[in-house]
Amino acid sequence: MLPACVYGSIIFYLSSLSSFPEEMPSFWGFDKIIHFIEYYIFGYLISRCFTDGENSTFRKRQAILWTIGIGVFYAFTDEWHQSFVPGRDPSAWDVLSDALGVTFAALTFQGIRKQVSVIKWMENLLERRMRH
Repeated sequence: MLPACVYGSIIFYLSSLSSFPEEMPSFWGFDKIIHFIEYYIFGYLISRCFTDGENSTFRKRQAILWTIGIGVFYAFTDEWHQSFVPGRDPSAWDVLSDALGVTFAALTFQGIRKQVSVIKWMENLLERRMRH
């Protein structure tokens, strides 16, 4: 759970910034791609919270629904938070990009974890280091 909470805190911090560096690419839709990727990672980390080794279809569906629910709720609250930051505005399009990222992560979590063994290895390594 700690990685998801830390990552959520990073999202909150970035949302608190009034502006970003000017060196960012400015083509149409770039920020939506960034939102999607940002929340895909967040969704992956949230999904990890609901993985306990039990492989029942019911548990997998619950994990997917909880991941999407928590991720989309956080996306809404993040945009609401931005409405109080000078120079930032809330955006329904950002929430949509965030929701798509979280949903895609929730739906692909199990498959990616199985197919890309280095991810599972890295997760285990990071967890061992965080405990010590």
